[in-house]
Amino acid sequence: MTMQSGGGEHAANPGRKTWDAESGADAGWMTEADAVRLALHGTPRQKALAGFGALRRLLVDPDDTVQVFLLGILVNGRYVPQLLTKIATDQDGAKLVQDKPAIDSSTVDWDRLRALPVTTLGGAYARYLDENKLDPDLFQAPPALPEPLKFMAQRIRQTHDIWHVLTGYAPNVPGELALQGFTFAQLRMPSALLLATLGTLFKAPTHARRVLDGFRRGRDAKFLPVVRFETMWERDLEDVRSELGVRPARA
Repeated sequence: MTMQSGGGEHAANPGRKTWDAESGADAGWMTEADAVRLALHGTPRQKALAGFGALRRLLVDPDDTVQVFLLGILVNGRYVPQLLTKIATDQDGAKLVQDKPAIDSSTVDWDRLRALPVTTLGGAYARYLDENKLDPDLFQAPPALPEPLKFMAQRIRQTHDIWHVLTGYAPNVPGELALQGFTFAQLRMPSALLLATLGTLFKAPTHARRVLDGFRRGRDAKFLPVVRFETMWERDLEDVRSELGVRPARA
């Protein structure tokens, strides 16, 4: 299950999707570059129809992460400048935007993280990726966007699984939907709200209270997009949660 509003490309069904620098991720019926062009120049009706198409495909196959990419591009457009402003006007966020750090094999010593105790943020994160067969190098920024927006999108994608570790939500349907509730409270992006509400309605109606609790936890936590998690790898996971105001998941 890989629903995520800023979403990273997970290892599920890797042969079904392709990616390159010009077109981004390719869902077969639309690429990320196509979605960016439509978001910038399309009519509201065109964007709504394409967004509905991505959402419909995602509800059929919750592991189809590229549909999450497309949905986010198509429906979040008018809200993205507000999020970027919130990040860039924060002291830590501005430094992130300036430095543009990445979380991938070129910047992270994964063997060192695997050697850390599972009780640390880095140790728990490395094990989470390994156990769920997730490849951080597949988290790419959408093409054809200004650099600050490309970095913000990539950063949110690359830290999605760190949010999983912090919240304790598993990468299954109920866990992903609860994290969407958490994510909407943090980012206020319409795609997260759509995924949390419609995903719960059609895929996990018995977990509605858990998704609502995810929203409350996200609302109560500190603003995570400005956090430089790379400086916290060796710290105790519970201490990091306490500092960031992330309450442990109930289940």
